Amino acid sequence: MSSEKKFIIGGFEFETFYEYRAAQEDVKKIECINQELDIQDPEVALRLYNDIRDGIITFNSPIGAQYAEHVADVVAHKSAGLLDDREIIEEAAGKAKGHRFFGLLFVGLAVILIGVFAGLEIKDRIATQKIASEMAGREKSSKDTNNSRDTVNINNIDADKDSVKDSDGGDPRTASANTITEDLIVSPWDTHYDKDDRPILDDLADIYAQNSDLVGILEVVDTDINYPVMQSPSDPEYYLRRDFYGEQSTAGTLFVDYRCDIVNPTTNTIIYGHNMRSGTMFGGLKRYLDYDYYKSHKKIVFKTLYEEQEYEIVGVGLSAVGYDDDDNYKYYNFIDAVTGSELQEFLDNIQTLSVYDETINISSTDKVLTLSTCNSYTEDGRMFVVAKRVR
Repeated sequence: MSSEKKFIIGGFEFETFYEYRAAQEDVKKIECINQELDIQDPEVALRLYNDIRDGIITFNSPIGAQYAEHVADVVAHKSAGLLDDREIIEEAAGKAKGHRFFGLLFVGLAVILIGVFAGLEIKDRIATQKIASEMAGREKSSKDTNNSRDTVNINNIDADKDSVKDSDGGDPRTASANTITEDLIVSPWDTHYDKDDRPILDDLADIYAQNSDLVGILEVVDTDINYPVMQSPSDPEYYLRRDFYGEQSTAGTLFVDYRCDIVNPTTNTIIYGHNMRSGTMFGGLKRYLDYDYYKSHKKIVFKTLYEEQEYEIVGVGLSAVGYDDDDNYKYYNFIDAVTGSELQEFLDNIQTLSVYDETINISSTDKVLTLSTCNSYTEDGRMFVVAKRVR
């Protein structure tokens, strides 16, 4: 394989992007361990070693394997007084293999990598907080200036922003939500199948045979997002911390809201994924907070078990988890619209939550796809990307 196709983290070289992703995930695990634990403490090192030994903590790359050897080395040389079972001591010493030098070298490398990831995370957080502050400033300015005007949604956010300046003195925020005039919502994409009446696509049959929770493959074109999508209605968050095969995984797997219907698609199909610092899963969605990136990466292909659907991204929003005792609009509770007023409420609210001052172009005949992930701009922050079906 040519060198152009190799991926490098520090001194570690990987032949495929998937191996590179696994190494990124291992770096994140190591970062979390080093932040939370003092492995030079013999008792802590022993507990960590046992968790690795028992498969509670797993690594999937040479970086992780070398870190595991370093932990074994610490146990072998610092924890002997705590262990009655000499077999465990000898096992740890054997796994260490005298790699103390490489263990120290790796720890130094991990510190550098962690610093890089932490710096990027801080940079992303600051940038997102700036966007959120601008949004909040526009909303506050709108309320203060136009407090006698009619509101457009349940959050009491003003509809008329034509004469309201941005909080930083910029242009007025003029975009407003589309108006839905229809009483009943009907889409040309509506279907009325029994589940057994829809044949599974030939090119998904093999992967479906491996796990029948599969509902499709999601590709955000020209990005790294290209993953299987799962759904487990009996255990809605099953894939939050499990991979495609059901094994424990920090990154989890993309999954569809249990209330959505893939056979006869609901008005809105919501797909959830983790905002991984390494960029895997929905970690890359934060790039949509850059306007140029948003404008140049509009196409999504969602190949469900039954058909290939194409979507165009029409909006990006920031929100926070809404709880039962607050009035925050819960965009993730919009699944199916029967009436125009139901769709209007959704459009009004996501327009308010929009990062960009442009109308989110969704009409009464559209099917919607929402990609939802966490964002640390605020406590329990969320980011969502909204697309409409075009094919």
